[in-house]
Amino acid sequence: MALPTEAHQLTSTFLDTIDAAAPGLVEGLHLHGSLGFGEFFPGRSDVDFVAVLSRRPDRTAVAALAAAHQEASRRHPRPPFDGIHLLAADLSRPPAVCPDLPCVLEGVFAETGRSGVNPVTWHELARHSVPVRGSRLTEAQLWTDDATLRAYTYENLTSYWAGVADVLGRSPEHAATPGAAEWCVLGVSRLHHLLTTGTLTSKSGGGRHALTVFGPRWHPIVTEALRSRENPGTPSPYDEDPARRGRDTTAFTTMAIEAALALGA
Repeated sequence: MALPTEAHQLTSTFLDTIDAAAPGLVEGLHLHGSLGFGEFFPGRSDVDFVAVLSRRPDRTAVAALAAAHQEASRRHPRPPFDGIHLLAADLSRPPAVCPDLPCVLEGVFAETGRSGVNPVTWHELARHSVPVRGSRLTEAQLWTDDATLRAYTYENLTSYWAGVADVLGRSPEHAATPGAAEWCVLGVSRLHHLLTTGTLTSKSGGGRHALTVFGPRWHPIVTEALRSRENPGTPSPYDEDPARRGRDTTAFTTMAIEAALALGA
C-alpha cells in the first residue's frame, strides 16, 4: 500500500538519518496499528513502528537511534512516531521473554523499556503490518498464540480499562469531551471485538462492531466516538449537552468492559 504523505516523510527522515550515522543497523522497518488496518487520519493518527536491527545496539548505536528519532521529530512534529527496536530473533519468541529494548513512546526516546513489547504488537506485525523496509512479515517468522492474546486482552480490561472507567466516573468534565468518547468507547469496543471474534481490529473497526452487537441505547455514543475520530470538525448532537456525552461515555465504557469480561479469557 502507498503510505500517507505524513508517514512517508516521517519514516524517510528517520531511515535517511540512521543510515548516515549507522549504515546497515536498521534492516527492516514495519508499521502496524491503524495503518495496518488501512486507517490513517492526517494530523490525528500515530505512526507505530517496529525497527528490525542487524545487531543488538551498543551505546554508540543507541545514541545514533536517539539522534535519528530526534531529527525525525524535529522535522515532523506530528504525527507521533512510536515503537521499538529489536532483532528478528526477538519476534520469533514470546514478547514475555524479549529483553528490554530501545523504544519511543509519545515522542520520548528511552534507551531501554518495554512499551510496545506485548502480544498485540507481535500479532499485528504478523497479520496487519506494512513494510517500509524489508519484506512483509509473515506468521511463520513471528511468534503468535491466540490464547495468550486473549489472556492479555482480558488482563488489559481488568487493569488499565477498569481504571479508566473509574476515572471517568470521578471526572465528569473529562468524560464529557469528544476525545474521551473516542478513546474509551472505541478502545473498549475493539477489545470486545477480539474476545468475540478472535481477530484484531482498528479503533474504527471496534466502533462498527459495537454498532452491530450493542443495542440502540448505545448507538448515539458509539456514533459520536466515530465522528470524533473520523470527522472531528463536523457538528455533534452532543454539542448542546456535553454532560450527556460524559454520562453516555461513562455508562458505555462500564457496560462494554463487563460484557467483554463475561466472554472470558
